[in-house]
Amino acid sequence: MRHLLLTCLALALPGLARAEEAAAWDPSRTHVLVASIIEWPDAGLAPFKDPRRDEGLVAQFRAAGVPAGQIVFLKDREATLAAIRRELKAVAARAGEGSTLIFYFQGHGLRHKERTWLACYDVKVGDPATAFEVAEIFPILDGGWKGERLVLIGDCCHSGALGAVVDRFDGHPRVRAAAFTSATASNTSTVRWTFTEALITALAGDGRVDGDRDGVITFGEVDAFVRSEMKYREGQLTRARLSERFGEAFILRRVAADRPAPARVAGGRQVGDFLEAMDREGKWYVAEVLAVDGEKVRVHYLGWDAKWDEWVTAEKLRPIVRAKHAVGTLCEVEWKKDRWFLARIMKAEGDWFYYVHYEGEEGDDDEWVMADRIRPAPAGKKPVPPEFVARAPRASGKGDAVAARWRREWHLAEVTAVDAGVHSVRYADGDTGALSAVDLIPVDEAGEIRVGDRVLACWGGKTRMYPAVVEGKTAGGCRVKWEDGTPATEVPFGQIARIR
Repeated sequence: MRHLLLTCLALALPGLARAEEAAAWDPSRTHVLVASIIEWPDAGLAPFKDPRRDEGLVAQFRAAGVPAGQIVFLKDREATLAAIRRELKAVAARAGEGSTLIFYFQGHGLRHKERTWLACYDVKVGDPATAFEVAEIFPILDGGWKGERLVLIGDCCHSGALGAVVDRFDGHPRVRAAAFTSATASNTSTVRWTFTEALITALAGDGRVDGDRDGVITFGEVDAFVRSEMKYREGQLTRARLSERFGEAFILRRVAADRPAPARVAGGRQVGDFLEAMDREGKWYVAEVLAVDGEKVRVHYLGWDAKWDEWVTAEKLRPIVRAKHAVGTLCEVEWKKDRWFLARIMKAEGDWFYYVHYEGEEGDDDEWVMADRIRPAPAGKKPVPPEFVARAPRASGKGDAVAARWRREWHLAEVTAVDAGVHSVRYADGDTGALSAVDLIPVDEAGEIRVGDRVLACWGGKTRMYPAVVEGKTAGGCRVKWEDGTPATEVPFGQIARIR
């Protein structure tokens, strides 16, 4: 797992001198909290070995004009759960109206079900109460911070969960919120510092980030640059999340005079483009364009030392092409190295990333994968059929009550969405899942149930459903005889699904 570089950048400025110009970040009114950890006492968390870049990010904030007295840096053993909570509240209280607040966390990101935690220095793996939950951010800032712009930045596994905090601020009369993340909420992240390095590049005013070459670097351009860096260098999907009032045109800074944007090349490949290039041995590799000189292009092969950089001609260049897969396709996905599982493609991001649901699972492991982790399902291979099937099958839609399979159990649930044949459900106990139609049995109306019907029914007021036979009906439910020999009990209507 990779560090969650959670950065609450609350960037605020009334605007530039000319009304027609977009608002811009004012470093002098910025308050920063950095909590960064690369090793933990708990042996269950692997340390990060690469040279750390968090110090470089802090230095870049200072170079950008953030006063040193407005930066708090909790490093490694200083970044305990108590310290993170205390300092986030303190920084929020010090940052006044219209301020910029930056909360940066670097460490492991942990996730279970739909909850995400930041692994502080003193975390104990397996005990969520010892970690800092992402959901804590909103109440802390909503109650104690009077600033205007908020940006969360996460460089870690499951960092996309920060988007949920942005969503809570959407529509807020004062706060404009946004988030940068290295990965989606469902995905792990690289152990390298690629994401942080991209942010440092942007904060330094590197002209490569200025996509439209107008001399200023906007939030939208930083997002595009980071997204490209993570896509090609790490094979990770990332995208910024922003509230409606934030605006992609928000200006981070002007391009630095000593780091101008590369000149545009008419009708050809541009510096910074990613493509495939053939090396001297005739092998194709993903590469970055470093320079263009007429018909020749100088490339850097990703993952290789700079000593292999070379000039190549047009016939040794080609676009990056990946296999395309249709949404709804049943396939096999490599979940871990050489461990392939049956899955269904639920969404696609171009022809590069695919969101998959592992068949027969509750949805905790659903994730975005690249095409190279997908292969056709073997002929005739189908999901393991459920133990029970509906007596009167019918399609389930949003809002329908169902008996939903969870591994080898069945639980009362409600369908919350249907997308490409995948049903999102919320179980009666509050958990969520993503299931195929065969994993659902509709809950029947009172008038549909007859004495003698075989059913799945909730037992003892719980949400789990067991097989039984209807012995009789009352005004409020059915008396059922449980197939495991448990004495008959009454089950209310709304908790009974007929099966064969």
